[in-house]
Amino acid sequence: MSFIPYLKQPPTHAQTGTTLPSDTTPTSSFSDKITDRASAVETLSSSDAYGPRQWHSNLVQLSGKDRALNEFSVERTDERVDQNLVILHGYGAGLGFFYKNFEGLSRVNGWKVYALDLLGMGRSTRPPFKVHSKDRQKSITEAEDWFIDALEEWRVKRKIDNFTLLGHSLGGYMAVAYALKYPGHLDKLVLASPVGIPEDPYAVNAEMPEPTSSTMANEFTQDQQEDMKNHQSGSVKEGDNNNFLNARSKGHQDNKNGDKMPPRKPLPKWL
Repeated sequence: MSFIPYLKQPPTHAQTGTTLPSDTTPTSSFSDKITDRASAVETLSSSDAYGPRQWHSNLVQLSGKDRALNEFSVERTDERVDQNLVILHGYGAGLGFFYKNFEGLSRVNGWKVYALDLLGMGRSTRPPFKVHSKDRQKSITEAEDWFIDALEEWRVKRKIDNFTLLGHSLGGYMAVAYALKYPGHLDKLVLASPVGIPEDPYAVNAEMPEPTSSTMANEFTQDQQEDMKNHQSGSVKEGDNNNFLNARSKGHQDNKNGDKMPPRKPLPKWL
């Protein structure tokens, strides 16, 4: 949080992550002590050009044993909240990956920004999880529900009727799964480089053909004066000095001359 200059210290709770995992104790450590909870940090208009704002780190308890979502929120305290933005991170990551975005996103009037650690990641708790279904499709749904049902329970706890959901990478995958199961609560769905799992895990393992020629070196070694000389002499026609367009044209020309084009990589069924 040092990126945000007017936050003297990060408003981060210490309710999880204080105990190292071991073979004899559960990997989920949770403390409900008052001293471990984080107090909200408030910035005033005198020190914050877009203030007053409140920055808060919470651990939101869910139903069941050792189920709680880590939440970081930013809101403008001098106006009513009209819109809520909820951010989901990617695989093996956490809400801290968006630390440079919190300040800019919370400048918009009427918006409150939430960032969540998915269950089992970041500073959220790590309850045990096991897939019980033997059917492949049902087991996938079971795994998805473990994450998105926690998100829906968090929404109910926070009494949020509608919100905009932004997901990055695996968070994008989960955001789509949430939208399909709970479509009535989303205003907008924002997917930032989302990831999905192909139906055939071997579909992306086919060998890629080696390119016949590379234009990458030309991008760095191409001489500008030589370019100008070629243009003036008329040796370069349409496509100017765009190496990628020229390479494509060269490929078509080679094909007309009878040169064999490299085989295309088969596309996976899900694409």
